[in-house]
Amino acid sequence: MTHRQAHRLAVVALLVVVVPASACVTYPKDWDQAEQGTDPYEDSNRAVFGFNEGLDKYLLEPLSEGWEFVTWRGLRRSVDKFFINLGFPRRVVTNLGQGEIGHASSEVGRFVLNTTVGLFGFFDPATHIGMELYDEDFGQMFGRWGVGSGPYWVLPVLGPSNPRDATGLVFDLLFDVRTISSFTPVFTLAWTSVVQNVNRRALFAKDLDSARESALDFYIFMRDAYTQRRQALINNEDVGGEFASPGAVPADLYDVDFDYESDPEN
Repeated sequence: MTHRQAHRLAVVALLVVVVPASACVTYPKDWDQAEQGTDPYEDSNRAVFGFNEGLDKYLLEPLSEGWEFVTWRGLRRSVDKFFINLGFPRRVVTNLGQGEIGHASSEVGRFVLNTTVGLFGFFDPATHIGMELYDEDFGQMFGRWGVGSGPYWVLPVLGPSNPRDATGLVFDLLFDVRTISSFTPVFTLAWTSVVQNVNRRALFAKDLDSARESALDFYIFMRDAYTQRRQALINNEDVGGEFASPGAVPADLYDVDFDYESDPEN
């Protein structure tokens, strides 16, 4: 398993719907005293991780297999790009928050072009003419501001996280086209996230199976991949792939390292 593959598999957060699942797990109140990036709650984390694995096996995987059967890969890629496009407000705000005015301007241009010429984001003409995607999120922005991650967490349904990224996720969801444009944002996020994550689970099925087969301890694999990738993204290091952000709903908040252009099945 290569370093790139390890980063690529950190995408699997086992997301199905947007729910206040973090309330289902209790961590010690002294989390802020724990060293950044450590895993002092491993027993609790492993229990939640096991729940998420079961959710994936008995719900998300069967749904994704059915979706894969009735669709073709090109359509699944287009659906994924459509949801990526909806994260435009988050990317603009977080790029501006890091002083990246040029990147924020590029995101505005990408959104306009992909929403119009690209038919609401199902196609990505912006990338084809050289307009890069600068996929920043609030967790990354807070990290650039010097906010520590705190200890590693595994949240029910939401998967790998930490106190900083979990806080950032709240803002990520607020700055999403679905939240901003809908009269019922919670309902809209919920049902669209089902489609979004079933679709992405189908895209990454082979990678996930490969990781589970090769990892001696899949929990440690996911923990290390998530932690290392998040730090690399905060440092603006090149981690490869067309899309890159953290591990939570919606799809463009995933820890994704998937390059459609280099995909052998493209």
